[in-house]
Amino acid sequence: MDHVYPVILVGGKGKRLRPLSTDIKPKAFLSVTRDGKTMFSRTVERISRLIPESKVVVVANSDHAGLVKKDFKGIRPDNLLLEPVSRNTAPAVAYASSVLDARDSGAILVVLPADHYVTRIKDYLKVMRSGIDFARDNEAVVAIGIDPTSPSTEYGYIRIHGRPRGEKPCKVEKFTEKPDFKTARGYINSGHYLWNSGIFIFRASVMLRLIKLYAPSMNSVLADRAGIEKAYPKFPDISLDYSIMEKAHNIYCVKGNYGWKDVGGFDSLKSILKRESRRFIEKNGKVTKIL
Repeated sequence: MDHVYPVILVGGKGKRLRPLSTDIKPKAFLSVTRDGKTMFSRTVERISRLIPESKVVVVANSDHAGLVKKDFKGIRPDNLLLEPVSRNTAPAVAYASSVLDARDSGAILVVLPADHYVTRIKDYLKVMRSGIDFARDNEAVVAIGIDPTSPSTEYGYIRIHGRPRGEKPCKVEKFTEKPDFKTARGYINSGHYLWNSGIFIFRASVMLRLIKLYAPSMNSVLADRAGIEKAYPKFPDISLDYSIMEKAHNIYCVKGNYGWKDVGGFDSLKSILKRESRRFIEKNGKVTKIL
C-alpha cells in the first residue's frame, strides 16, 4: 500500500436527515450501530485494516475540526485538510489531490464518503484492493459500483460496458442521476447498471490532469498564488460526478457486493437501526433521536 492515501470526506450536511443531522453535528458524526461508534470513526477503522491509519487523510469543514479530532485521535495534523467554507465533493477532491500530489508524486487516493454502512468487511477490502491495483497501473479513475439488490430511486447509477465479473474492472459508459422507479427497474433488468457508491480511486496526478481539462475554474483556484486555503471560497459548489466523472473517458468500475448501504435518507437509516437493534424516536416518518 505504498503511496496509497484514503481520503475521507465529511463535508456532507445530511439535509435529508434533518433535524437529526445538524450544521453543528452532521450525519457523519451520528452513531447508527450497536457499538456506539460514529459512522466517521467506523470509516476510519474499516479502511485502516488495509492501509495504515497514519496515511488516512480527512477533508472537513473547519467548524468540524473538533469532531474529527475527537473521533480520530491519531490523525496526523498535516492529514487534516480543513475547508473554510463547504463546496461539495469536487473541490474537496481537488484540494486533497493537490496537497497529496505535492507531498508524494506517486500518490493514489481512495476517496471515501463518511456515511456508508458496511457489513462484510473482508469483501469490502478485497474490492478496495482491486481498485487500487488498477489505478496504480493505469491512467484511469476507478469508481466502486454496488451490485444492486432492488430498483432503488435513492441512488445514482453507473452503466458499464458488458456485465461485471467479480472484482475485475469494467469500462464505464456513463453515470446517471437518481431515476424514477420505472427507469430504475429497467436498469436492474438490463444487468448493465450498478449503484454509484461515491467511492473513487485514482492517482492524484491523473485527477489533476482531468481537473485542468474539464474544470478550468477549479484549476484556477488550485493555481492561485494566494494559496489554496485562502482561495478556497472561489471554488464552485459542484459534485465530482458533475464536474469530472460525467465528462471523462478513462473511467472504470469495480463491482462491490459487501452489504452496503448509504445513510442518505430516513428509510435507509431506519432499516440500519433495526438491523443493529438500536431504538429510536420517530415523528412523521423522521427519526428525531437515536437512543
